[in-house]
Amino acid sequence: MTSRLQKKLDCIQRLFLLYITGACRTTPTAALQVVTGLQPLHLQIQQEATYARVARARSSSNFFTVIFSPTDYESKSSGIRIHPPPNFLLQNQISFAENHIDSGVKAIYTDGSKTDEGTRSAYCILENYGIIASWQSKIDRSNSVFQAEILAIRMAIEVASSLLRPIRI
Repeated sequence: MTSRLQKKLDCIQRLFLLYITGACRTTPTAALQVVTGLQPLHLQIQQEATYARVARARSSSNFFTVIFSPTDYESKSSGIRIHPPPNFLLQNQISFAENHIDSGVKAIYTDGSKTDEGTRSAYCILENYGIIASWQSKIDRSNSVFQAEILAIRMAIEVASSLLRPIRI
């Protein structure tokens, strides 16, 4: 970054710092930056550029005397990695179609709720639009509605694993 560009950035930042602090126009820019806790714009730009080179471009970069290497930092996960058995194909197991109706599929509906009377969790299994099994439980008042929802889903998954048929939860 050239010194001319640094002076332009300082000039722009100074106007805003004066407005934010309400200080006299003779107050030094460095003092305004300290009072507001804002670093000079040219340093902020250099810091962001270093971050972009290291984190996004995955190349080494230096910020003043410190050298940053991308191998020193963890990279963001690119997604969920599962290791299914060879005969398991996700597209054959899960349907993302709306209102998917298949007579061979069992539907399991889950719910968790929390009211003044307590926290409850439940599921029911439907087949051909009829209830063939259900479960419900009252859990401790200290549990949240989200914990009740998760419990219902967990119990549904446990019972579904023994059905050996396609299911929808």
